[in-house]
Amino acid sequence: MKEREKMQIKILGSGKEVGRAAISVEYNNRSVLLDYGVNFDENDNPVMPLHISPIKLDGVVLSHVHLDHIGAAPLLYSSVKPKAFSTRVTRHLARLMLEDFLKLSGYYLDFEINEVNSLLSSIQDVKAGDFVKLSEFFSLDFYHSGHIPGSLSVKVSTPDGSLIYTADINSIDTKLVESAKIDGAEADVLIIESTYGNANHPERKDVEKRLTESVNEVLEKGGTVLIPVFSVGRGQEIMTILAENDVSPVYIDGMVKQATEIMLENKVFLKNSELLEKAYSEQIFLKGWQDRRKVWKKPCVIVSSSGMLKGGPSRYYLRKIADDEKNAVFLVSFQGKNTPGRSIIERGIYEDGGKPVKARVEWMDFSSHAGKNGLIEIIKSIRNLEKIILVHGEPESQNVLADEIKQQTGIVPVIPNTGEVISFSKKH
Repeated sequence: MKEREKMQIKILGSGKEVGRAAISVEYNNRSVLLDYGVNFDENDNPVMPLHISPIKLDGVVLSHVHLDHIGAAPLLYSSVKPKAFSTRVTRHLARLMLEDFLKLSGYYLDFEINEVNSLLSSIQDVKAGDFVKLSEFFSLDFYHSGHIPGSLSVKVSTPDGSLIYTADINSIDTKLVESAKIDGAEADVLIIESTYGNANHPERKDVEKRLTESVNEVLEKGGTVLIPVFSVGRGQEIMTILAENDVSPVYIDGMVKQATEIMLENKVFLKNSELLEKAYSEQIFLKGWQDRRKVWKKPCVIVSSSGMLKGGPSRYYLRKIADDEKNAVFLVSFQGKNTPGRSIIERGIYEDGGKPVKARVEWMDFSSHAGKNGLIEIIKSIRNLEKIILVHGEPESQNVLADEIKQQTGIVPVIPNTGEVISFSKKH
């Protein structure tokens, strides 16, 4: 008697690392690819996920638009055009992000604009609640993940088992989006992110209050505040908080403007589009170097990419305001290892010859990832789980979360390396 096929899960990226998300779900020599993102090395050069043959793909799911989830996807579209799935706002934002990625890192990339266009033209728009019968081996159910506007979790069903891939997920409401809606789903396997598996976030309302009060303190003393942000998600979140609390003047720089306009064209993916519209109409968008050279010289708030101070206008502003104690740099995004943002927090210097930062520096936790308790809550809400796989986290965080999961559910999670293959066969 022929042995029954097993579902195989190949970790092509995000094994014991934050980012480079890439998971292949295989059955009968066909695959569904869940994200295909990049990381960056210490020289800020892109690091690709492991290879997968595009001809094997029945479908590609792009959970959301951040480069650590979509940055390598155009590689799959040089000769064939597998079906791809994302929300409409993710598709629209993807062009902005991938074209900018090509501009900044094109020398190191094995794709060009033609592959980007091929990917985008292959995307079928889906939304939370949709079901797609992909092939005789795979079907897809989509859920709202609560990470950024348009972000999704997905359930992949095969003839011998099902899995839910959370991608990046958040268990609390933010100004931009409501929390994840995955409660009551059923699956055999859960692949869950673990970015903050060893920490809980403070109450969001307390962090918002701290930001607005701190900004106003600096402005009242005649200082300039720099808030480095990710262009998609964190930038709009900070804009809305400042607008809701009538903080002014606020200037916006970098790709935040284009990303905001795309979100306002896709209001169905926003929790409160009116608040983002208020921010867009009241805050001032800088148009180029002529504006940049003037704006930091007066008391104001500058919200600018990039969020880790690795590039973009935020680096320019940092150099200009760092030497004055009345100014401030408020970091509101995840700060990766070996980034200028992490260096400022940990050592009080940035990379230009180890130059010290005299301006007030604070990191504020505006994470759009669930903390430890939120992740446990999500895990417990999914019915009939047999296996849990932790990805998208540093080992220290994953080990803490794994111990907590074992205590609370009795399941011992798998913490795979990139390159590892996990077989699963449903109990019958």
